[in-house]
This record gives sequence, structure tokens and C-alpha cells, in this order.
Amino acid sequence: MGKIKKYIFIAPFLIYISVFFLYGLYYVFMTSIGFNRILSPSCFTLNFYREILSSKEVYESFIYTVKINTISAFISITLTVVLLFLIFLGKRKNYAHIKLFQKIVESPTFIPYLVSAYGILLVFMKNGILHNLFVKFGILSSNQFPILTNEKYGISIILTYIWKTLPFMTMMTLPIMFKVEKKWDSLGKIYNLSSLDFFKKIVLPLILPNLGVSFFIVLSYLFASFETPYILGVTHPRVLSVLVFDMYAKGSLDLRGKIMVLNILISCLSLIFAGAIYFIFKYFTKFEDREW
Repeated sequence: MGKIKKYIFIAPFLIYISVFFLYGLYYVFMTSIGFNRILSPSCFTLNFYREILSSKEVYESFIYTVKINTISAFISITLTVVLLFLIFLGKRKNYAHIKLFQKIVESPTFIPYLVSAYGILLVFMKNGILHNLFVKFGILSSNQFPILTNEKYGISIILTYIWKTLPFMTMMTLPIMFKVEKKWDSLGKIYNLSSLDFFKKIVLPLILPNLGVSFFIVLSYLFASFETPYILGVTHPRVLSVLVFDMYAKGSLDLRGKIMVLNILISCLSLIFAGAIYFIFKYFTKFEDREW
């Protein structure tokens, strides 16, 4: 009876979310194939798909989006492993400030992406905080300071993504790492493993599945992320989410079908890329307990 009550209590929420979510999917798909039109008669057509998939602008945005997101995600997961090792080492050595260091690493997760993007902009832009400090102390002249924001390579976008996703991956993995350390610590002492060997041979293989899930979540989010590339990016090339927003901003109802196709494309790409990475992680970690 208790279980039934739980389902009864959450039923209104589930029904509400399901109806609106499923209707949203239905509306997007039907509009992308020519139905739900406002200015012209509804009829089945794949012209929206043909125009989007043959568009040079969409192709360039796709390449730019994949490049920015994959670079950010792979740098983040690499630095996450380094941070996890430093926290693991500090905990084993009983360093006094390791908990403070952990809290500092995790703190960016509480800052919204919009605020983070503006923060990066204020620090790294021309006449920003870093620029003024370098000029004041004579490290660089005003003309020598590099352009780090609103440039075509997306350096500031990548910095923001790393700053935000690195603590998220760390927080997702730390509980597993501490659990593994506690469970396998006696085995490491038996084999006289150093801290580095213990981390590489025992801890890292056992936390890789969790890292894979974190990577999947991060990469899925980055494909749909809008505010960071909108604030720190350029007009060309643009990530797909910014391209969709700009098409919406034009206010033309004739573009509605193309916009829905782009929304479907972004969703499919995020699932395909993140899913592929997830299964690669899963494949390489299926033998995680073999050595021990």
C-alpha cells in the first residue's frame, strides 16, 4: 500500500511532464515535415530537411559546434582525472587543507553558465581585468594583449566550459573514489603499492564508468548550450544553438520548419556523440576487475 501511495503522489507531476514533453516532441517533428504551418497549407514535405542538410552555414556551424564541445569535454575529463588524483593523494597524506581545496574545486558548480560567461568576458576581454593588470605592471602593452573573447577559435567558450564542467565531473566521481579507496586500501598495502600505482591500477579503472556517465551528461548538455557561445562567440562561425536562436529572432514564420529541423538535428547529434563516448568508456571498462 505504501508503494501505491508513492505512485499516486507523483502521478500528477508525471502526467503533467509527460503530456507537455510528448506534445513538444510531436509539435517539433510534425512542423519539421510540413505540418502545423501558419502562413501556408499543411502538407507532408521533406524540403526543410533538404535545405538544412545542404546548407553551407549549417555545415560550418556543425563542425564548429563539434570542435568546441569535444575539445572542452576531453580537456575537462583529463583535468578531472588530475584533480581526482591530487585530492586522493592529499587525503592519503592527510594534508590539512585538502577539504578546502576540494570545496574550491567544486564551487563553480553553483554559478550559472550565464554568470560564468560574463565573468570570463570581464576577465579576458580587451580592457578587461587581466588586460588592465598586464598593462599596469608592464608585462604587456595594450596592443600586445591577445584577443581571447569573441574570436573565431572559441578560446573563451572552451575556458568557460572547462571551468563549469570540470567541477561537475569531479563531484560526480569523488564519492565513488572514496568508496573504492576505503574498500581496496588493505589490498594496496598487501602489494605495497605507491599512491600513484594504487590510483592507476585500482582507483582509476573502477571510477572510469562513472567518469563515462559524467562525460555523457556534459557532452549532451554542451550541444544544446546557448548562453555561453552567444555571449563569448562571434557572428561567424556560430554554434548550432546560436544559429537556431538567430533564426527565431528574425521573427519569420516561414523559418519555423527549418528551426524545428535544427532542433531535431541538435538533439540527435548530442545523443549520438555522447552515446558513442559512453559506449567506448563502457567497452574499455568491462574488464575493470580482471586484474584484481
